Amino acid sequence: MSSRAKEVDIFKKLLNEVNPISFMPNVISFENQFRILTILDDEYRIKPGQQIFIIGTGKASSSMAVAMEEILGEQLSGGCIISSPDPLHRPKKIILKVGSHPYPDARSEHASQNLLKFIESIPEGSLVINLISGGTSSLFCQPKTGISIDELSRAHRVLVTSGASIDEINTVRKSLSQVKGGKLLKKLKHVDLIDLIISDVPDDNPADIGSGPTTKQDVSVTDAVNILGKYNLWEEMPSSIKRALQSADNEAIKNAGIETPGFHQTHILTSAKIVAKRAAEMFEQNGCSVTIDEVAWSGPIDNFVQHICSQLNNQKPSFVHIFYGECTISISGDGKGGRNQELALRMAKEISEEKREVVFLSAGTDGIDGPTEAAGAVVDQSTWRNAEKSGIDPNHYLANNDSYHFFDKAGGHIITGPTGNNVMDIQFLIID
Repeated sequence: MSSRAKEVDIFKKLLNEVNPISFMPNVISFENQFRILTILDDEYRIKPGQQIFIIGTGKASSSMAVAMEEILGEQLSGGCIISSPDPLHRPKKIILKVGSHPYPDARSEHASQNLLKFIESIPEGSLVINLISGGTSSLFCQPKTGISIDELSRAHRVLVTSGASIDEINTVRKSLSQVKGGKLLKKLKHVDLIDLIISDVPDDNPADIGSGPTTKQDVSVTDAVNILGKYNLWEEMPSSIKRALQSADNEAIKNAGIETPGFHQTHILTSAKIVAKRAAEMFEQNGCSVTIDEVAWSGPIDNFVQHICSQLNNQKPSFVHIFYGECTISISGDGKGGRNQELALRMAKEISEEKREVVFLSAGTDGIDGPTEAAGAVVDQSTWRNAEKSGIDPNHYLANNDSYHFFDKAGGHIITGPTGNNVMDIQFLIID
C-alpha cells in the first residue's frame, strides 16, 4: 500500500472508531436496577419517578442521540435534536429536526423554534441530557429581535471568510443571539441538566463549543464591535445588526444573574487531541515513528503551513507527525473549496521539491470541508509537478481559492460523506 493510500485508510478507520455510536457506550452506562447513570468517572443516581429527556444540537447530535437511545433504553422518555442535513444516523424515539450548515437559514430558525417548544413541554424536575457538538452555532439559531435569519446568515458568512479566529467569530455570534452564550439556560431552569459535549474548539472550552448555549458567561457587545472593526467588517454588516449592537449595553450583556438549573454538570466526551492520540496508535501499529502536536492549532493558514514545514527537517525513517485544529483563511478569490483542501494544495507546493517521499493529508472529521462533498485532500511530493505536466496550473487555483476544482481535476480528494461526528480537522505528515 502506498503512503498516500495508507494515510487515507488510517483516516477512514479512525472515523469509524471515534464515531459516537462506537465510543459512547464505552464511557457512558446506565444501571437499571438502581437507576445509576455513569458518565466517564462520575455516577448520577436518578431520582425516583424522575423522567429523562434528550435534547441536542450539532453535526454529531444524531449519532449521539442514537447512542443514548441504546444506553438508556426504556428509561428514556423522549427527546428532540437539531442535526445537519442528511444525517448518517437517525434516532427512533428522539425527534429529529434538520437545520442548515455552515450558515443558518430558515431551516435552522424553524428547527430551533421547535426545539425551544419541546424544552418548554418537558415536565418540571426532569433530567435533561443535552448533546452538544460542532455546527451548533449554525444549526441552533434564534436571532435577536429585529434581525432576520437572512441577515444573520449574511453576517455568519462574512465572519467565517474574514480570517477571524473561532473565539472572535463566536463573540459576535453570541451578541446577536437569544440562545447562544448561556442564554438557553433561562429555558432550562425547571430541570436538572447534564451537558455531553464533543469538542470542536482548540482549548475544549464549553463556552465556545457551539457558541456555548448552556455555559454561563458574560457576552461583551463592545468586544463584538471591536472585532468587526479589527477585520474591517462593520460596513459589510446588515443595518439591523449594526442597530442591534449599537443599542445594546456598550460594556457587556451580563449573564451572571441568569437563573439556571439547580443541578447542572458538563462533560467533554472527546476532542481532537483524544482522536489524534488514537491516530498515533494506529500509525505505530504500522511501524511508524510518530509525534503529535501538543496543542490544537488555531490561527492563520500561512502560519500553519510554516509550522507544518518545520517538521520536514526530521530525518527519521517512516516518520509521522500529527497535527489537529482549524486554521483560518482570508478569502480573496471566488473559487470553491474548504480550509483542508486549501491547506493540502499549499502543502503540495511546499513539498514539490522534496527528493524523498513526503505525503500530507488534511481532512475534517465531520466528512465535510467547506461547501463541498469532500472531507479534504491528500498530496505528495509529486502532486504539484504532475499537475503542471498535465496542463493544470496549481498557482491559478491557489490564487482563486479554488482548491476543490484543482483536486477534482488532479486527483487527491478524500470522500467519506457526513460522518456523524465533528472534532475539528486532523492532518498527517509522513516522511518516508
